[in-house]
Amino acid sequence: MIREPTPRPSQRQSGGNQPIRVILVEDDFDLRQGLTDFLRLNALAVTAVANGAEFDRAFATENFDIAILDLNLPDISGFEIARYITENTNLGIIILTARTLRDDKLRGYAEGANLYLTKPVDGDELVLAIKNLADRIVQTGETSKPPVEPATGWRFDSAARRLVSPQGIAIRLSGREAKLVSRLAEEGGRIVSRAELVRAMGYGEMTPETRSLDAVLRRLRVKAREAGLELPVHVIHAAGFQFSGEIIMR
Repeated sequence: MIREPTPRPSQRQSGGNQPIRVILVEDDFDLRQGLTDFLRLNALAVTAVANGAEFDRAFATENFDIAILDLNLPDISGFEIARYITENTNLGIIILTARTLRDDKLRGYAEGANLYLTKPVDGDELVLAIKNLADRIVQTGETSKPPVEPATGWRFDSAARRLVSPQGIAIRLSGREAKLVSRLAEEGGRIVSRAELVRAMGYGEMTPETRSLDAVLRRLRVKAREAGLELPVHVIHAAGFQFSGEIIMR
C-alpha cells in the first residue's frame, strides 16, 4: 500500500482553544481567496491550495481537522483525495463542487465525504458545517486513531499514475512512464533487464523500437528535474535498470 505524505489524524481537543484547522483544495483563485478570507474571519485556521501537488506538500508538514475539496482539479480528482484521506486519516471531509448530479453525490459519500455541498455555497452555512463536523469528530472519539508514520521513500499510485517524492512532491506520469515505474518498483531495488522492461511496457521483443524505453526514461527525468527532484533510476551497464530509492506501491 502507498503511504502518502505524512497523514495525521486530527489532534483538536473538545472544548479547547485551538482553532479548527482546515485545508481548502480549490483551483479557482478568486473563490479560493474569498473562501479563505471568510473562513479566517470566522476564527478558522485555513491552508488553501490549488491542486493535488500542493495538497501533498501541505499534508506532509501540517495537521488538519477538516478538508474542503473541489472535485475538478487540474492534476487529480477530488474523489481521489477524499479516498486517500478516508483511508489514512480521521479528518472530516466536505466536498464543495459545482457538480450536482446524483451519481457524483453518491460517489462523494462512497469515497468518505461527510458532507456534499454545491456551489454557490452560503458562507455562514459552510462555517456552521465545519464547526459541527469538527465537534462531532472529537465527540465520537475519531481522533484516537493512531497517526501514520511519515513516509521516508517514494510512493507510486498506479491507478492515479502518480509518483510522489519523499518530500511530498507529486509527478503525474504518462501511461508508458507509469509502466516503467511500476515494473521497477515491483522489484524493490533489484535490477530489471532491458528486455523485461520492454515487455512490461508493451513494446514486444527486442527491436530498434526498444530505444523508446530510453526516451521514456529521459522524459521522466525531465519531469522530475522540473519539479526540483532527482529521480533515483539508474542504468546499470550490461545489466539493466534499477530504482535505487525506497518505493511503496499502491
